[in-house]
Amino acid sequence: MRRRLLQSLVPMVIVLAVVAAVPLANYIATSASRTLFLSRSNDADWFATMAESPLQSGDIAGLRELAVRYHELYNTPVFVVDVDRRVIATSRSGVVVTEPDLDNALDSTLAGRLPAEPPALWPWRSGEMVVARPVVNNGRVLGAAVLRVPTERSREQVQRGLLLLLGGLLISIGAVVIGIVRPVTRWVLRPLNDLDNATHQVTRGALDTRVSTDGRAPELRRLGDSFNSMALSLHQARQREREFVADASHQLRTPLTSARIHIEGLSRLSPTARFALSDIDRLGRIVQRLSRLAGSDRPGDADGNEPPLDLAQAVKERLVGWKAVYAADDLELIIGEMVPGGVASELEVDDILDVLLDNAAKYGAPPVEVSVLRDGTEVVLSVRDHGLGLGSRDLKKVGERFWRSAHHREMPGTGLGLAIVRSEAARVGGRVVARPPIGGGLVIEVRVPLIEDYDL
Repeated sequence: MRRRLLQSLVPMVIVLAVVAAVPLANYIATSASRTLFLSRSNDADWFATMAESPLQSGDIAGLRELAVRYHELYNTPVFVVDVDRRVIATSRSGVVVTEPDLDNALDSTLAGRLPAEPPALWPWRSGEMVVARPVVNNGRVLGAAVLRVPTERSREQVQRGLLLLLGGLLISIGAVVIGIVRPVTRWVLRPLNDLDNATHQVTRGALDTRVSTDGRAPELRRLGDSFNSMALSLHQARQREREFVADASHQLRTPLTSARIHIEGLSRLSPTARFALSDIDRLGRIVQRLSRLAGSDRPGDADGNEPPLDLAQAVKERLVGWKAVYAADDLELIIGEMVPGGVASELEVDDILDVLLDNAAKYGAPPVEVSVLRDGTEVVLSVRDHGLGLGSRDLKKVGERFWRSAHHREMPGTGLGLAIVRSEAARVGGRVVARPPIGGGLVIEVRVPLIEDYDL
């Protein structure tokens, strides 16, 4: 926007500067021509006075000598003609009075009319200036004294003046652009810049960002009001989302606690109840993670004294149950390479693997392959399916809360599974990577830091 505004204002400034410079350039050339003409007119008047007596007496030797000396001194040819345009005295030979410029000058001078003002001395033109004065005696024209004035030096002066004018013009244009056009452009675009900065703040999660609409143009004021309304709606939606998750998790804690107490009592009578007790504990952890995901609770402090967790071993234990689930649905689950590697003990491997395998079964296609590898300072839990995969734009959005691919929106789900996985990985300094593998499908990698001093 700023570039477009400058592209429209700068040419306007240049045009105005050129319009103002043209009369100045014409003044420089015309002034130099007039100055040269007036200075040589005085000399022509003097020669006309000196030629009056020789034209009457016919003794022109002295007049010829004066013309030659003047020519040598000022490098300006001089000649005198009578009323019949015959050359009586000259400072150089070969004068042709029938040349157009001389003929016109003699017509006016011998007719007793005032000479015309010479044209402007532009540097790209050439030629001499003709200055003629009548030789008069008692009101009768006897002849004319003519000077052919060189103009090279005056044209050089005009050229220097035009160059100075051009330099001043460029400096003026630069000064106007820097001192006026750019500040005006910034002032005009300031509301849009404020709106752009506010939009970036909203995209970074600062939904309480607002723009000022005071003193703005009606169009910008309406745009600012629309932006503020949009940001308020997003802020309220985010608040309702967090309040819903926080309220739901809070409401679930009480029945889960009560259920755990009852199941603890039953666990003394039935060993099967112990598995239910484990699931209750897992539900409790899920509720805590939902609270953290909504931002309503602070993440619990991990016990730094707990030993690291062997990610490969934890995955293999969890896969025992998932193999039965996949087999019941006639899906193939392949257990790939399992390289031991120590990770933080607070990493919820069961929940992460449950989300990845459930997504692969629902949205992908068999076979589904699970592996644990080392990659430098990271341990990588990888789950690959052979489905349609995701496009490049969708791959960048994997892990965003409530986001779902356009191909899967008709299928059941909340769009929170991978967001929880990403949150769990980030809690131990890890990350989630989604990429298309060779041969098609989708690979979800959970990369967490390797604990180097873990004793395998």
